[in-house]
Amino acid sequence: MSEASYIELTVVEADAVRGETSAGHRLDPVGLAGGTFVLPVAVLADPAHALRHGVLAALPTRAVGAEEWVGE
Repeated sequence: MSEASYIELTVVEADAVRGETSAGHRLDPVGLAGGTFVLPVAVLADPAHALRHGVLAALPTRAVGAEEWVGE
């Protein structure tokens, strides 16, 4: 994956937002090598995930380098 902007989540935050957000749509945070989780910032513009926008908008964002992805 290329370096882009992601929402950074702790294990607890990832567990809290993981799952269905609307019919047929779900969030599945991806784990990084350092033990944190991320979601693309684009989920904040997706109305399918509006249920979690408030929580996600309050979290930090950052670029994720290629070396941080597990299994790549």
